[in-house]
Amino acid sequence: MKNLVFMSIKQIHIDRILSKLKNHEFRTKKPKQKIKYIAVYVPSPLKELKYILKVREPISTPDKILIDGYGNQSFNKESKEKYAYPIENVYEINKQITLKDLREKFNFTAPQSFAYGERYPELVDYIEKIGFTKLY
Repeated sequence: MKNLVFMSIKQIHIDRILSKLKNHEFRTKKPKQKIKYIAVYVPSPLKELKYILKVREPISTPDKILIDGYGNQSFNKESKEKYAYPIENVYEINKQITLKDLREKFNFTAPQSFAYGERYPELVDYIEKIGFTKLY
């Protein structure tokens, strides 16, 4: 899976994405490489790598998001540099990967901002091997 980054996204925001209330993932930093996929680590209380988001090229301030969604109006009013990744599809990894397994098997550290997939090639291979199911 090329163009993948790992990001931590809180459960409350994942719930909004799953219910389609939230249709963009907002970030203050943009990876130097183009990204197509975000592998989502859900921190406390879950502490699992659980979802894959397929995203499009980010919208950056001062450009505006032209559709309704959670956080979109706030983004449109933002004067600081921010990025909004339009979410095209959401997938659930077929076997959730706990933080314990991530640390022990893949030397994975939950990202504060993001981490490139190339940093964890064995983990990316494992995700591709176990597969993921399209939710929408």
